[in-house]
Amino acid sequence: MTETQTTAKPQHTGTAIPLPEVPPGVEVIRDVSFGAHERQAYDVYLPEGATRPLPVVVFLHPGAWQRRDKRAVRTMFVLEHGFALVSIGYRLAQQARFPAQVQDVNDGLRHLLDHADEYGIDPDRMVLAGTSAGAHLASLAVLAKDHAAFHPVEGLAPRGIVSVYGAYDMPKLLEGATDLSTDHVSAESPLGLMFGAPPLTRMDLLREVSPASYIRSDAPPFLILHGREDHVLPWQQSAEFATRLIEAGVNTTLQVVPHVGHGAEAFRTGPVADEITAFVKRVTDAS
Repeated sequence: MTETQTTAKPQHTGTAIPLPEVPPGVEVIRDVSFGAHERQAYDVYLPEGATRPLPVVVFLHPGAWQRRDKRAVRTMFVLEHGFALVSIGYRLAQQARFPAQVQDVNDGLRHLLDHADEYGIDPDRMVLAGTSAGAHLASLAVLAKDHAAFHPVEGLAPRGIVSVYGAYDMPKLLEGATDLSTDHVSAESPLGLMFGAPPLTRMDLLREVSPASYIRSDAPPFLILHGREDHVLPWQQSAEFATRLIEAGVNTTLQVVPHVGHGAEAFRTGPVADEITAFVKRVTDAS
């Protein structure tokens, strides 16, 4: 691959999605700090009147590890079904190099679990969820539980993972980078910012950052969703990841949604939102 090829493609600047509105009847506790950096904090959303302790969906925000923050929640709809919702922030690539992002996710989870009683949350009925970069980080947190560099949470055992249009095998992603519409290989690409170098020069980090490197048979059930017309992260990332999980014996459901791309509203509304809700209810016994 030539230098011209590695720098000619535009950077993905994100899908224009407004910040979600909090449904009525929800108490919000913002900016619970678990570290010194302002992004090392989480928000807690608690439906008023629901029986406690509440099952909880812990959400990790999208943004190519370099944009957005914990307010960019894509699963706000679970609040209407009696779930608590927690959105964990993490340092971005331009603020701290990998593995800071997954370290923050794990440190936030640890703090939340230590304080679950204060919020009326049931830590034994927890689901991790994320979209795009958040899907990657959720998968990494639950699969790489033996990798000390990631600050793994001892005994972390969510009931399920909702992983939406994520990236899971970075060496494979870069093999097909010429077919994608945005830059994945320059030093200014999302992975380049996380590594501080063009990603293809750091194959060790590409393997380390990949959830596919840590697949384990005792992983919780996965619901994996991806748009067929996603030209930022190819749907094959989800399909191949799901196949490997299934081969390892993990209860895995894959849905490739036709006619939609990266960040599409279809993942936050209608049948897909209903499918996510049904999954989190099923795995947490919250019918």
